[in-house]
Amino acid sequence: MSALADGEPERCELRVVGRSRAGEPLEMLTVRGGPRSALVMAGPHANEPVGAATLVTLARYVLAHPEVREELTWHLLLSSDPDGGRLNEAWSCSWPVHLEEYHRGLYRPAVGDQPECTFPVAGFSGQLPETRAVMAVIDEVRPVLSVGLHNADTGGAFYLVSRPESGLVDVLASASDRHSIPLEAMPSDCIGLPSPGPGVFVVPEPRGLADRPPAAPGEWQPAGASSMHYAARHGGLGISPEVPVWRTLPIDLPAAASAAYLREAAQVLFRLLERFPARPTVFRPAVEEQVAIMRLMARIADENPADSANQDLSLLVPLRGAGMLLRHAEALLAEGAGDARLRREQAALEDVFRAWYAKAEQALRPVPFELRQLVGYQLDTILGAARLCAAT
Repeated sequence: MSALADGEPERCELRVVGRSRAGEPLEMLTVRGGPRSALVMAGPHANEPVGAATLVTLARYVLAHPEVREELTWHLLLSSDPDGGRLNEAWSCSWPVHLEEYHRGLYRPAVGDQPECTFPVAGFSGQLPETRAVMAVIDEVRPVLSVGLHNADTGGAFYLVSRPESGLVDVLASASDRHSIPLEAMPSDCIGLPSPGPGVFVVPEPRGLADRPPAAPGEWQPAGASSMHYAARHGGLGISPEVPVWRTLPIDLPAAASAAYLREAAQVLFRLLERFPARPTVFRPAVEEQVAIMRLMARIADENPADSANQDLSLLVPLRGAGMLLRHAEALLAEGAGDARLRREQAALEDVFRAWYAKAEQALRPVPFELRQLVGYQLDTILGAARLCAAT
């Protein structure tokens, strides 16, 4: 991004808009154009690196095509969680990515440690420094379009949006068809959300803490709102285009079997974690969150059996937890907090990881998409949404 800014100083400005908790700069490239603003952010979650490649491609495209600057000035944030991104560098800096390598090197923070998930709602004031930096950018530029570039593990392409813009259905269908990426009919984290058309799901702003129903014991619950909701307060359209990293085979996993598998996996990880030393690492709360997510997914599967059948994440979320628990064990041993007992527990966990991976790999047969497909899809998504916003 610095090379682009240096090469086009009359059109570009690269500035630091904030600092991460570890002191990493949050850099934003502004490409000057029309009177209204579009904000595009990569890396909203630490384990989602596709958007960084898309953002660089978008910057080059915007500079080379003056027509996309006629109505909009573009603000491009390379990562809203650089600290978390660094903990995924073992697998995220090369392509293609193998499913096992990904899960062994994965880090996905607990929700309260994710900048994208700690925007304000009533009663919640746990904004992280990175969140506050993005809030300041949104308050300053008031984007008519705010895009968080997410990527899923498997499945198909879909949108999470802040309001039901019907034109996005056609944008998604066109981008999906052009880049040969299937649409996702019902993502597991979209069950129960309203939809204006195939693959597009409207995410209501999270309720305030006092208005939320009490969570079941041990189940996951959200922290704050997201960047799309914060942008919507200024009237902007928020969109999160999800794209899968791996193409997979359809699986046959009834909801009841999925719920049973998730509950068993959650119990296995919980018991293993309890046998580890109590000393904390950055990975321990992340593992605890995956256990809570599995418990919630199991209940949702019980309550929504039609939509919860054949969900890839039922096989992959346990792997996320096991992979991060292995990293937790490695961190404890590196700090000198382990002993022969910890090594035995680590060996038992390794057996669990291998069994769960074998089950997932056999069922899904994952094949990585080409990076150019994923970047092309996200680029088309951004430009299509920008045309919608520029026309209103």
